[in-house]
Amino acid sequence: MKILHILATPRAEGTPHLVLDWLATDVHDQEVFVLHSEPADLTTHLRAAAAWYGEADCFDRGWRKFDSVAREVGRVCRERRPDLVICWVTGFANWACLGARLAGSKRVLVYGGNPPRRGFWADFMTRYGLWPLALMNAKVLCCSDYVRDAYRAVPGIPAALLETVWNCIRAADVARRASQQRAQRGRDGTTFRALMVATLELHKDHETLFRAIPAIRAAVPGFRLRLAGEGSLRRPLEELAADLGVAEVVEFLGMRGDVPELLGDSDLFVFSTTPQEGLGSILLEAMAAEVPIIASDVPACREVLGGGTLGTLVPPADPEALAQAVIQAIDVSADWRSAATASDFARSFTAQRMMRQYLAHTRLDTTT
Repeated sequence: MKILHILATPRAEGTPHLVLDWLATDVHDQEVFVLHSEPADLTTHLRAAAAWYGEADCFDRGWRKFDSVAREVGRVCRERRPDLVICWVTGFANWACLGARLAGSKRVLVYGGNPPRRGFWADFMTRYGLWPLALMNAKVLCCSDYVRDAYRAVPGIPAALLETVWNCIRAADVARRASQQRAQRGRDGTTFRALMVATLELHKDHETLFRAIPAIRAAVPGFRLRLAGEGSLRRPLEELAADLGVAEVVEFLGMRGDVPELLGDSDLFVFSTTPQEGLGSILLEAMAAEVPIIASDVPACREVLGGGTLGTLVPPADPEALAQAVIQAIDVSADWRSAATASDFARSFTAQRMMRQYLAHTRLDTTT
């Protein structure tokens, strides 16, 4: 079977990494088409892993970019003749699916990675994006029940259009690499390392974490925070760290390919985010690595962490509550038994499982 993955860009963020996880299974004939070539963080990896790789630069064309997406996807579908098209970019999905359908592709799936924003204009844009998908007999597979239900709550959105399939992670690989790094790590007994992995964008909440650091440092002078990820807010966040007097304890690591090793080298994983979080797959990776977790009590994190049974949930946008949770985790040396239970849970979220569940929403062979 031939699967064509449609990505917005090869930027090093969630959806391209999910596609790389699918490609790593070596199951089916999987090809990748990227709507815009920049930023090219993962171009080399995608090109090496895919059976075929192509790209365009649709986003440089102003208002013509929408028509351009439909035409480019249609052209690729006519040339490559996929059995299944998976569009991993919700914002352009209606145009990408239009191109695929006009080219004769009968089976189209769309990834739903984040909840819709609400309001009169936002609801209109959601209907504009999703109604054509229903008319084209596509299916939107949301990464969490929270995202699915948030879309279904928009008036006029057909409930049958949306289903839930959780994201995958390379749990066994993450666990192995984190364990190896943990075994090599030297401990001086005075430094406590926390890690957050997230894009530096508005739908995350690094600011609350930064504002919690002075209180944490007052109780734990050896506290250090490392941030893996890149984004448009890097400079403002660096300036905020300097303004708060915590720049010397916050390390901006940028994009990293060694997240499992970073997890193994950390005492705690902190995930400060907003209700715009769709799932937080990195939480599953932290579970697989057996690192205790503190996360914002937003719907997606609550869903992943089993309401707080697999990690500690704190009120969102509350620096004081976050600081107290971190200090308590340090005082009790974190709950490693809970982390081990979470690791067992995370290991079931394989790429093969995600692939089977996606194919189950078509009438294609689901054997992987």
